[in-house]
Amino acid sequence: MSIRGKLLDFKQRLSDRHMYSVTLVVIALIASFGIYQYKKGLDYRNAVENTYRRSFTELVNYVEELEVTLAKGILVRDPKQLVHLSSEIFRQAEGAKTNLAQLPISTVELDNTSKFLSQVGDYSYNLSLKYLQDKSISDEEIKQLRELTNYAATLSDSLVKMQDQLYQGTMRFGEIKGLGKVFAKNEVSFAQNISEVEKQFQNYPSLIYDGPFSEHINQMQPKFLEGKNEISQEEALNKAKEFLGDAGANLQFQGEGNGTIQTYHFASSSDNGDINIDITKKGGYVLWMLNSRSVAESKLSIEDAKAKAVEFLNNQGFPNMKESYYEIKSNTALINFAYVQDGVVMYPDLIKVKIALDNGDVIGFESKGYLMSHHERKLQEIKISKEQALKSINNILTVENISLAYIPLESKREVMCYEIKAKMDDKTYLVYVNVTTGNEEDILLLLESPDGVLTI
Repeated sequence: MSIRGKLLDFKQRLSDRHMYSVTLVVIALIASFGIYQYKKGLDYRNAVENTYRRSFTELVNYVEELEVTLAKGILVRDPKQLVHLSSEIFRQAEGAKTNLAQLPISTVELDNTSKFLSQVGDYSYNLSLKYLQDKSISDEEIKQLRELTNYAATLSDSLVKMQDQLYQGTMRFGEIKGLGKVFAKNEVSFAQNISEVEKQFQNYPSLIYDGPFSEHINQMQPKFLEGKNEISQEEALNKAKEFLGDAGANLQFQGEGNGTIQTYHFASSSDNGDINIDITKKGGYVLWMLNSRSVAESKLSIEDAKAKAVEFLNNQGFPNMKESYYEIKSNTALINFAYVQDGVVMYPDLIKVKIALDNGDVIGFESKGYLMSHHERKLQEIKISKEQALKSINNILTVENISLAYIPLESKREVMCYEIKAKMDDKTYLVYVNVTTGNEEDILLLLESPDGVLTI
């Protein structure tokens, strides 16, 4: 072989060895990366699993405490002690709800379990309020408290059994996104267990009481629409066109709404903006309307806008409406109106009207509060005088005005109150004192600015 041939052969061998080395290095890198990713996945899985374990342990602890505190609540009769226990029950129930929400249960329906945890704290709180008002607890309320205690015991037992499975390694928390299943053949998932817990609450009773989680709130029906006849789609379209005038000429049917108030939905579109409107199937009333047209300038004052809105409401068959709060934004004024009966403002009977400040057109309307609540009321008996009501509020307030109003509580129950407008440190407050009991039902801060009058 020539010298040139020997050189080429040596180069070829060197190249083959180089490629072999490179291949080995690449394989080693891939293997190392795979091992790293696998270890990283395991670390992540363990971290998530530990987080779930921590939340689940907290859930078990809160529910066990809840069972014990409820059992005490059945026996206690001292008002101060019951108030203390009710605050503990509320704290424990909220803690249980918080930790339950942090567990991997997105595929499991826990409506009744969650409802139990929401209602148990709220219910005990309302019982403590009755004690503070020197009202006795009825036999039915004691029975309901016993039932809540039994459900807490059932939930506690089930969760403790799940915790035992967790400690024994026979239960894990299911799949972690991107890492597949994390339990073996002899293990069961958390989702399977917790779905069994939910089945134990299938017969959970309906609780009717004076609180925001009471069952009656979901069962409420619109008072104003009671006894009204159902109208057809064509009749609803005519109602919508009548409400909108010329702006409703091109409305088209879009579908039906099946909420608490069932409706027909219509819409139109033009270069001047889109219009959407819902007409109630019962009675044919406008539930809401929105015109999205642009309002480029503001020519009218807020007083002009209020006058336009009042005129509109009168023409639409809503008399005796008094404006309360309003907000000015983007050259429009959104004004709240409440019905007035015998000089008493009915805040639950709420209608909102949106006025364009360029020409006074009504470009927004919403009447759900009015349709849900409006009826001619037999006014509650006034047992507390104005003078007594004024003495019951904090004496550091400077009273500006006092009037009568119905207000809705969290439970949706209405109470008649003295509405006392008062000031302190350049801030304006509305204090509501019950005309029957003298209890201070609510306090609102009145926010007054060039852009509106709102309450918080």
